[in-house]
Amino acid sequence: MKLIKYASMLVLAGALVGCGGHGYEGEYEGKVGSSDKALNNMLPDSMPSQKIVIGTDYLEMESLGRQRQEFDIFVRESGEDKYLVFKDGKSELMWKILDENTLVQEVGLSEVKFVRVK
Repeated sequence: MKLIKYASMLVLAGALVGCGGHGYEGEYEGKVGSSDKALNNMLPDSMPSQKIVIGTDYLEMESLGRQRQEFDIFVRESGEDKYLVFKDGKSELMWKILDENTLVQEVGLSEVKFVRVK
């Protein structure tokens, strides 16, 4: 009887862990910049910021008219770096995790830094 009780508790604990999410859910505001100083100086400060919402399994982008796109979202570690991965079928989009409130999407020579606002 004890074995069944412990097995049931393990199954329940495993199910709860699986429902936990990735920890980066929330509203973010993004600003375009660059790690290259010369390029960063050429980017106008007046460029509009981009607002996004990251859910447990979706991404909403204001620039797309609040379009909601479903993804498998999870954290991947590579060496000392961590990435938030948005997987849609066979394609993946990876944003570098700087800290618990800051994500960076690298786009060629520029980058979009997303800071959690809610």
